[in-house]
Amino acid sequence: MKRNRCLTHLRALALLAACTVLATACVTNTDAPADLIPDATAAEDSAPLGGEALAQRKEEMRRARADIIHFDATLYSLNHRRDRNGRSLFAKFLDAYLGLHVDPLLGSEWQSRHPELSALDANLRFAKAELLIELGMPRRAQHVMDQIEERFQGREEMLVDYPFGEQHSLREGLEMLRDRKWRG
Repeated sequence: MKRNRCLTHLRALALLAACTVLATACVTNTDAPADLIPDATAAEDSAPLGGEALAQRKEEMRRARADIIHFDATLYSLNHRRDRNGRSLFAKFLDAYLGLHVDPLLGSEWQSRHPELSALDANLRFAKAELLIELGMPRRAQHVMDQIEERFQGREEMLVDYPFGEQHSLREGLEMLRDRKWRG
């Protein structure tokens, strides 16, 4: 009796294994191997956008700037309360956020010249520089300020939202950032 029960279980397992093998044998992978899929080219990254893609880029830049303003306020609060542990953890998050979300948005040069995106681009760069100063990273902030000077050369009278909640010319904003960089 025990032997018949064991044989029945073995037959059921063998049948289950055979069905599994047959089911997976029919599965095909239609994806191309990763090494055959080309990476995005520099031309694709620097191509000006239009229509829905342009609207999406605007929204991403607005959202990133709003995030940075909120992060800056949080960082200011952590510094004011002298919460070193919270500040350290938050600084790691901010560094990752800038690298993953903000830097790709600011990587293309065309948007600094695009009539609909240039002000957003400048404001996002000012917000990033302010956050880097608040993080105690003056060298990285100086790099962002150099980019602002280079990309917006000849447009120094363009209005930017810096300091947050105020409007000044790009030239005045850069002067305020430089003063702020050394005051910390």
